[in-house]
Amino acid sequence: MLKTILKILYVLIPILIVLIFFVDLLSYYSNITINMISYLREFIILGIIFLCYHLIKQKLHFDELTVEQNLVRLTILIAANFVITLALNILFDPKYSGNFPTIYKSTSAIIDSTVMAFTAAMTLVPAIFILKQLIFYKRKRKTALFFNLFLLSITINAVSVFLTRQPTGWFKFSSETLANDITLVAAIFFIAVLSFRNEWITYLSRKKKLIYFFTGIPLYFGIASLFDLSYRTPLPAYSLSIAGLSYAMWLFLVIYGALAMVKLLFHLPTARAFDRKIKELNSLYDLGRMLNSETKVEKLLPLITKLTAQVLESNSTWLGQFDQSTKEFRITSHQNLSEEEIIGLPLTKMEGLNSAIVSRKGAILINDMSHNRPYRNLLQWKSDARSILGAPLFSNRNQLMGIIYATKAKEYTFDIDDVSLLEGFANQAAIALENANLLRESIERERLEQELKVARDVQIKLLPQIVPQIPSFDVDAFCLTAYEVGGDYYDFFVYSDGKPGIVIGDVSGKGTSAALYMAEFKGVIQTLAHSHESPYSLACAANSAIYPNIERRSFVSAIIAKVDPDRRLLSLARAGHPPVLYCKGNGEGLQNIRSNGIGIGLDSGEKFNDLLEEITLPMDARSSVIFYTDGMTEARNELGEEFGEERMHEIIKNCDTKTAEELKENLFNSVINFCGNTPLHDDLTIVVLKNSDNQPISG
Repeated sequence: MLKTILKILYVLIPILIVLIFFVDLLSYYSNITINMISYLREFIILGIIFLCYHLIKQKLHFDELTVEQNLVRLTILIAANFVITLALNILFDPKYSGNFPTIYKSTSAIIDSTVMAFTAAMTLVPAIFILKQLIFYKRKRKTALFFNLFLLSITINAVSVFLTRQPTGWFKFSSETLANDITLVAAIFFIAVLSFRNEWITYLSRKKKLIYFFTGIPLYFGIASLFDLSYRTPLPAYSLSIAGLSYAMWLFLVIYGALAMVKLLFHLPTARAFDRKIKELNSLYDLGRMLNSETKVEKLLPLITKLTAQVLESNSTWLGQFDQSTKEFRITSHQNLSEEEIIGLPLTKMEGLNSAIVSRKGAILINDMSHNRPYRNLLQWKSDARSILGAPLFSNRNQLMGIIYATKAKEYTFDIDDVSLLEGFANQAAIALENANLLRESIERERLEQELKVARDVQIKLLPQIVPQIPSFDVDAFCLTAYEVGGDYYDFFVYSDGKPGIVIGDVSGKGTSAALYMAEFKGVIQTLAHSHESPYSLACAANSAIYPNIERRSFVSAIIAKVDPDRRLLSLARAGHPPVLYCKGNGEGLQNIRSNGIGIGLDSGEKFNDLLEEITLPMDARSSVIFYTDGMTEARNELGEEFGEERMHEIIKNCDTKTAEELKENLFNSVINFCGNTPLHDDLTIVVLKNSDNQPISG
């Protein structure tokens, strides 16, 4: 719908302009003036202006342009108006009457006035739109109200000029011109108020201020000359309404342009300082944007010194990172430092200028190094460091991260603004470095967690997936690691004589290394079991295999057992492991079985073999044996109390009436409930062996 209306306007406006032109020609040659036609003609002209206003508003989106783009278009419009008006006066030499309102005295005057009127409509209307955008820049609360009142007052003034047929702008305040004068005074008042709305000048760079000032001088004279060239005679001859509107718009351009030129002139001396502030703000913004987008420390470091050197315009810049372990500073990035200067840097210790900056927790400026006694020796290191500025980098945890320095070759070339700027840089750089380090640690932690997850999955697969079926016996087991991976282990195997075996172990330490030794121990037991018939010999062989391959600070505590289902006997060797809980089926209660032995891997063989003891326990009807790791008894609650052996005994004192699964579940649940919200600090492993045959041993 809108496009259709615009297309109609494109056709209608030229037709109306041509129609008015022929009416003017007819009236001129016939020397006949009909008031009704005159009023209709003026009404059509006002309609054309109104249509041009809405056409320009719809097509030219000045609100989407920058200040610079609007100023360029304003310059083009005014220049076009001036050139066209001047060319018409030269080419046609139009003749008009000297009285107001002027009338045509030649055909060339009709052409001249018609083209000028159309030119005024197509240049001044968009010029007012552009001025509106400039005035509304950083708009105040009543700006829109004043602008709308201005438009209303010039519209009323244009209608008044047409009706009274009296000139405007002479301020006679007679009965004939009173309406013209009052509405024009109101328009000038609103123009004056709106002309002070020129905040856009403040935010121009020094270069643009200079360009607009010196371009504006001839442009302003061009605007001023338009009154004599166009608005005094040709436009009143064509249309009093257009003459009134054009005069008011011309006044707006003259007054606003004058105040803008004055403000530009007064801002030129301070433009360089303003540019510096803008540059600093942009640099801080760029630094923040770049630092936040860069997550790698090795790329952040040179970026920090590069941007610092650019904004401070320093001859050399470097970042000395603080090493918490050595308590020294090390150059990690720099601008314009030679290898000799890097090697010979005197600012490596927590002393002198470094100490002063860190103690102050703020920037320090030395504008004349040669006359500064405490730090004059720095000139021996770098002779062109006549002025030096340094600021510390502190993390959010108030931890010193480093110091950034900048130097210049001349004295008193840094100022107080540079101090604030470098402190801002240092704060942003510290945040960026801390975030990069945290991200790197997070990525590394995530990678380790993934690796540990894989290791945990592998470890779980190393544990028996099913519990073996042993004739006349009930077996159950469970293992819960305190960390992602642990060192607890249990397994079932077969001796060389075909008898079933049980092993439970605990590698000293926690985490990945313990899990690796556990995996190695499993492989050793599974391999050696096929060539041994007793727990003692298997334990000794396992010690001989493990000892050369385990760290001296590590060892494996273990119980290696053998079940004889036919004779209902259990043989075991305890290599430094917690005791076995033995529960006879005849109601005699629990016993702690503590046979001799030291951990596997603590001795090369002779001492281990001498100390290791193998014992045999009868597994009567309903008898039970419980193997466990020290994570069970040493589990702590929120008060720091250990679970202990006494609680274990209390829980399983009626072991002869419970199944292996019930014993395991009771023990495990009791430990977990005892710990409550306290995290486990060690793995929990339980293996339960119970004689499920109620018949006594024969023979």
